[in-house]
Amino acid sequence: MSKRVYKFRSAFYGLLDLEHRHIKLATIDDLNDPFDLASVDTTDPRVNSLLSTHIEHFRGNYGLLCFSRNWDNLLMWSHYGDSHTGLCFGFDLPDGPTDLDVHYQPNLLKIRGPEDVNFDLVNRLLRTKHESWSYEQEVRAFVDIKNEPRDAKGLMWFDFGAALELKEVIVGAQFHPKNREMLLKNLKPYGGDVECTWAYMRSDAFLLVRNTTPHTFKALI
Repeated sequence: MSKRVYKFRSAFYGLLDLEHRHIKLATIDDLNDPFDLASVDTTDPRVNSLLSTHIEHFRGNYGLLCFSRNWDNLLMWSHYGDSHTGLCFGFDLPDGPTDLDVHYQPNLLKIRGPEDVNFDLVNRLLRTKHESWSYEQEVRAFVDIKNEPRDAKGLMWFDFGAALELKEVIVGAQFHPKNREMLLKNLKPYGGDVECTWAYMRSDAFLLVRNTTPHTFKALI
C-alpha cells in the first residue's frame, strides 16, 4: 500500500528537481519552526538535558522529507509554491514506520519527569506541532543520513524511485509563461508515468481545480 502526498516548490527549484529527479533532504536545522522537537514542557532541567541528548542523536543520524496531504491548499501554494507561480509534486510513499502524520495541538506536551524521556517521547515530538501550523496538513518521512553523500554545497538529496515515486505534477495558477517550455522539456523523459495538470482558480469560490488544459496566459500577455 502507498499514500499520495504533495510537495510544493517554486518554479526555479521545481524545474531543477524534475530535471535531476530528486528533492532536497532536510535536516532539523532546516526546519522553520523553532518548536520542532521542542514541543514538550522542559521546565525540569533534567528533562531538558536528557531531551537534548536525544535531539542531538537525531540531528546527526536522520533527515526528513516534508509533504502535505492535499494539493489544493491556498496557503501552501502561497508560502511554499512561490505565490502560486510554482509547482506541486504528487508522490506515492510506501506505507511504513518511517512516515508520520503530524499532530497539531494548542499546548506543549506534559510528562512526569526524566523517566518519561525515551524513544516513544521523541517519536511523539517528531510529529507534534502547534495548532497554528495545522493548515499544512503535514506528513513527514524520515531518512537515515549517516552515510548519505553531500554535494559541493553540503546539501543532501533524495532520488525519485520506489521509495519516492513521482506520479503527478500540478502547475500553479500563476505559473509564468516563460517557464512553460522548460517544464514541458523536463517532463518529457517521464513519458506517461507522470500526469501533468494545471491549477485554475474557481470563479465561484475560494477554491482551486485541476484541468488537463494548459493555462492560456491571456492575462499576462
